[in-house]
Amino acid sequence: MEKILENIESYGLSVVLLIGCLYALYKFFFFSIREVKSTFEKRHDLMREKMDEVKEEISDLKTKIQLLITLIKK
Repeated sequence: MEKILENIESYGLSVVLLIGCLYALYKFFFFSIREVKSTFEKRHDLMREKMDEVKEEISDLKTKIQLLITLIKK
């Protein structure tokens, strides 16, 4: 705490507050980038797996519809 007060005496309150704000923004920016990136990667992998399941279900439905169409035509 004394070091902060010494810095305020030497450099002035506005400079110390500016440096503190920049440091807080730096920490927030890089923390949020890491967290968002990891969360996005997890969501992306999950959605890719779900999309593969949906594609398989659609292909099954297509074959069933084709079978139905052939049965109806006969």
